[in-house]
Amino acid sequence: MTGSTVPTNLFLACTPLQILNATEARDRFHGGERNYLIMFHSPRSASARQKHLHYLAGATTDSGWTQAWNLQLTRLSQLLFPLQAATLKRTIGHCRCLYSGGFQTQQRHMMHVMPHDELVIMDGGAGVLQSAINAWRAGGSASRALGLRRLIPGLKSGMPDLSRARFFTSYSLDVPSESVIFNDYRSLRSSLTGRLPIREEIVFLSQPLERDLGVHVDVQAALRAAMEYHGVSRYRWILHPRETCGPAGAEKLPYLIEFFGLQEGYLPRAFVTWMSSAARSLPMIYGQPVTCIDIRPALPMETSAGYRAELEGTYRDFAAAGAVILPLPGVARKRAA
Repeated sequence: MTGSTVPTNLFLACTPLQILNATEARDRFHGGERNYLIMFHSPRSASARQKHLHYLAGATTDSGWTQAWNLQLTRLSQLLFPLQAATLKRTIGHCRCLYSGGFQTQQRHMMHVMPHDELVIMDGGAGVLQSAINAWRAGGSASRALGLRRLIPGLKSGMPDLSRARFFTSYSLDVPSESVIFNDYRSLRSSLTGRLPIREEIVFLSQPLERDLGVHVDVQAALRAAMEYHGVSRYRWILHPRETCGPAGAEKLPYLIEFFGLQEGYLPRAFVTWMSSAARSLPMIYGQPVTCIDIRPALPMETSAGYRAELEGTYRDFAAAGAVILPLPGVARKRAA
């Protein structure tokens, strides 16, 4: 590239949060450059949960991209993805920076085949980056990658060399400090105009704990404890995009929770969650710590020591950001091993 060439950057995302973080990096570091976004969507397009995720992804995507691709990953398109990636490579060309919001199969392939000068990995949720770093250090993706290569000719699905990557993150990571670019959501924060009023309620940000972790908790007891702690009698229960039910009045937002104050025009007395990444992003955007309810006592007996350590680090990171960590109320039921 010559000195007069406008740099090209590529961003890979498969969740609305990853798109938000890609937008943050674009606006903070790459104004006036050619910035391309590739979004990968699950093949389960018929499910209500996936439709909601697709809607959130679309609502998060703005007009600031040079070009954006929305790739629906059906079984056929996944088999043909190496060919599609070759076409994208010819269209986009050499990248100064390649950003990826995670290590989904197609993201890994693009990291291997797209020529780039610098690789930057973005947050994909609470603890996701550290977990991926730990798996890479342990070589944990080798067998899965081999199986995928046998299934899809030309697919390069091994983990990239993370020793050469940088990390755009809101979390403390076990990597050299020079590899970290701290994401403080300054671009999104700049969208705020004036001080938002406080409403006497809590907004509880739920997560699919049973589905993802096999964790069973007394939701009503947790809700009562959170309202009592903050001295309020009203709540809004926000379902995770992958959830379908919750307490009375549970709702799904048509936007990412990071946009809550911008969309609603107010802030609650407190945001409350179990272990959502919002406990890191919301304080930086709105200046208000998030209350977390500690799920560790409810972890199944078979939960690995490695994951327990990662979760401990996540709560420690939330506390460092000002979060109050409330004990889990009620009697937690552990799934039998």
